[in-house]
Amino acid sequence: MADYDYGNARIHVMKSRLLPRHELETLADAGSLQGLIAALTKTVYQKSVEAALTRAAGMQCIDEALRTDLVNTVGKMRGFYMESAGKMVAIILRTYDIHNLKAILRGLSKNVPAGDILTVLLPIGELNMSVLRELAQLNNPREAIDLLASMSLSFAWPLLNMRAEVPGAETFEMELALDQWYYEESRQTLRSETGMVDPLSYALALEADLANVLTVLRFAQDPHERTLLRDRLGTDEIEHLFIGQGRISYEMLASACRQDTVTNAIETLSGTSLEPALRTGLEAYARSNRLSDIERQLKHYRLEWMAGQITKDPLGIGVVLGYVALKVNEVGNIRWITQGINLGLKADAIRAELEMV
Repeated sequence: MADYDYGNARIHVMKSRLLPRHELETLADAGSLQGLIAALTKTVYQKSVEAALTRAAGMQCIDEALRTDLVNTVGKMRGFYMESAGKMVAIILRTYDIHNLKAILRGLSKNVPAGDILTVLLPIGELNMSVLRELAQLNNPREAIDLLASMSLSFAWPLLNMRAEVPGAETFEMELALDQWYYEESRQTLRSETGMVDPLSYALALEADLANVLTVLRFAQDPHERTLLRDRLGTDEIEHLFIGQGRISYEMLASACRQDTVTNAIETLSGTSLEPALRTGLEAYARSNRLSDIERQLKHYRLEWMAGQITKDPLGIGVVLGYVALKVNEVGNIRWITQGINLGLKADAIRAELEMV
């Protein structure tokens, strides 16, 4: 595991800078956005906040500071690893390329100004900010796909194939094509490098399971969507909407999708690794009728699993998986605190919704 020694040592230092629980909870007591900004300048976010203050204020300042900090911390990990370990880290960071391309395609399809698109991009993966800015300034998704192809970037091929197979494909179809391509490309790289026996392969399978299960639950909540699927895609086979084969079989997922209630769909998924999280989420769903309550439990399961890899795989890619999950979760918690304060929520109500491991 020599490939990981240097990088993992660096990441352990970065992990030690994550805000402890009590410090996060204290931020909820800030009382105002100005107070929160002042509190953040006393944390590891100081430099990012001070830089953002020269250009923005309030929520915009905090949002820019958090985005800058995430890019600077997670983005520099690529330089910590070489050879095979570097390829594994690249797989993890490529998820940000997919996020950015989906945001650009969605924005262009809705004629969103380039400046607004740029505010949600995270130049952490292969595509740097110069390329992303050029893409965001185009007129429509077709021009973006053509530019990617002219640069001989691999991200173009699933989009070109989608355009050839489905002329006039909708944005969600292009996004799905990117997700499916990323999953399959990552699996092929893992097969050649590790034989699919390391934590990253399980992490990919978990991501696929989570995405596939949430797709299934949406159809179970609203069975009428199956008719729309047939009308839009010319098929009612739900497998076309799955991003890839995780640990839950397509047969079981399809069976769950045929159920007419969320409760029955979750019963069909009994025995899977996600069952405990699904049942906990179902209890909240019974009160709210919101799938977001189930999604939150699934994401919490993912966070705990990822964080646990730091100790389970201390000499391998598990340290990277765990740190990225914890850092992203910390940023998410601070964003929630920001929103809660802006909405005038009480500190106890804000703290109650923080996502902790």
